[in-house]
Amino acid sequence: MKISCLQENLSKGLNIVSRIVPLRGSLPILSNILLKTEKGRLKLSGTNLEIGINYWLGAKVEKDGGITIPAKILGEYINSLPQNKVDLELNNQQLIIKANNYEAKIFGMEMKEYPLIPEVKEKSIAKLSPQELLEGISQVIFAAALDESRPILSGIYFNFSENKLWMVATDSYRLSEKVINLSNKVSKSFSIIVPAKTIAELSYILSETNEPVEISLLENQILFHLKDIDLVSKLIEGEFPNYRQIIPESSETKVKIELDEFMKVIKLANIFAREGTGNVKLEIKSKGEITVSTTTASLGDNVSHLKANVEGIDSEITFNTKYLLDVLNNIKAKQISLELNGKLNPGVIKPVGKTGYLHIIMPLRV
Repeated sequence: MKISCLQENLSKGLNIVSRIVPLRGSLPILSNILLKTEKGRLKLSGTNLEIGINYWLGAKVEKDGGITIPAKILGEYINSLPQNKVDLELNNQQLIIKANNYEAKIFGMEMKEYPLIPEVKEKSIAKLSPQELLEGISQVIFAAALDESRPILSGIYFNFSENKLWMVATDSYRLSEKVINLSNKVSKSFSIIVPAKTIAELSYILSETNEPVEISLLENQILFHLKDIDLVSKLIEGEFPNYRQIIPESSETKVKIELDEFMKVIKLANIFAREGTGNVKLEIKSKGEITVSTTTASLGDNVSHLKANVEGIDSEITFNTKYLLDVLNNIKAKQISLELNGKLNPGVIKPVGKTGYLHIIMPLRV
């Protein structure tokens, strides 16, 4: 292999691919990135056996070939080089890197030992706007369970039906649902569960590009295809909970609050709450006032008052401050709606003036 490419392009590709590469994999070669020439371009590949990424970048190819190189040292070295042309040449099991007055030799492993990243050749079933998908991911992913003892809850539920995509995540204490309109109808309705870790990597990729995303399926795998990037992942097997049954059809109390003001008050409450139980109490008065309070035995207490538009009866409820901040930080609206049915039933948070998103948060019993 003998090629040359731009440091900026190589660095960007390595940063994307290396994110999924384990530092200490079950196989030593899993800590490597595969560099291989393919149809006049350089392909970078990485996998942890659950997720695989292929990234193609432009290069001047003088001689075809390939090798796997430790991801950490290769990425750090390339990132430290000046933005100029980089020459890569393979000499036996050594990758020789030259750029301006810099030269390095890194030992690698043969590419034939590298696990194959599956190629999903099925026709795409949906095409999504990167901006809409990125926003949708940010509004649901924080609600997925971090604990993988219940694998289904550590994933994001994708439900495709006609010209809509429902994205849902829950850890059983909170739930986020985002509805995205598709440009074309899907041929048939279906649902899958994608690991949240995969969606986190997709989010990072989308933040680095404006290319539309095509989705394809093959047995228990999913492919997110962009112009120069393929992200392949195993799916989570099982049935997602019937979350619809916990969405309240009506509310006793409905509050419209200015998002910025409410977030400021909850952040202040969190200063005290995080030192104790993490709880914040909301007392809602039908006259149009909300009292937000938290008490920590070892620290003291904090009380704030907000004006709001209140419909319905007086109510009070206690939430986890972190859970509140997670959703408030990801809503794009000037106002939010908080819908309640007493202190022991879940609250519903929605952006005012926008459809397609809701968040359900369970109350705390205190």
